[in-house]
Amino acid sequence: MRRTFYFLLLGFGLAGGTTDTPAGALSLSEWQRELAAKPQGDGTRGGTLYAEHGCAGCHGPEGMADNRQWPVLARQRPLYLYKMLLDYQAERMAGPDAAIMASVIRELNRQDLADLAEWLGALPRPQAAEVPEPAILRGDRKRLIPPCSACHGAHGQGWDLQPALRGQNRDYLIRTLQRFKKGERSNDVNAGMSQFAAKLTDEEIRALAEYYGR
Repeated sequence: MRRTFYFLLLGFGLAGGTTDTPAGALSLSEWQRELAAKPQGDGTRGGTLYAEHGCAGCHGPEGMADNRQWPVLARQRPLYLYKMLLDYQAERMAGPDAAIMASVIRELNRQDLADLAEWLGALPRPQAAEVPEPAILRGDRKRLIPPCSACHGAHGQGWDLQPALRGQNRDYLIRTLQRFKKGERSNDVNAGMSQFAAKLTDEEIRALAEYYGR
């Protein structure tokens, strides 16, 4: 099941965007080339880079943003973080938030990005609230919506390129799903997340955010 959806949700992610007309999403072949060239991350060096570039100002010293509109980065999947950082640099995001991200990481090289991702991926993840499972969590065959666990794991922990959702900020989850639903975010390879989010109701989006979020 995990392999079936492996490349569908490459782009579900971290924050807004850089321009009103972002660059196109990476194609599958382009991502595979980026993956083959990805350096091994050094978490110790990544922690130093995180401090030096002022990342804690928005995301907290341990990757847990106090502002609930911003994403929790702690214990996020390193490969997913790496891909998202590449997308910010290449201006594949749209919206006001990502201009800040792009300016902060513009001069970083791929080794720097891999190091940051490695360090953040090793930090403790916050706990999610304990709420009942919403029905949409199991998907909807009539609307061709798969279970969330198919891509994000049974506990919302993510899989390599698919992001962890458990413990994410609720407001951020709502905003991100709404942006996918409305077509305001399009950095996902093959429009994987976009095609599912477009079918969700506002009530279902809120329910998923309540379930996964903190």
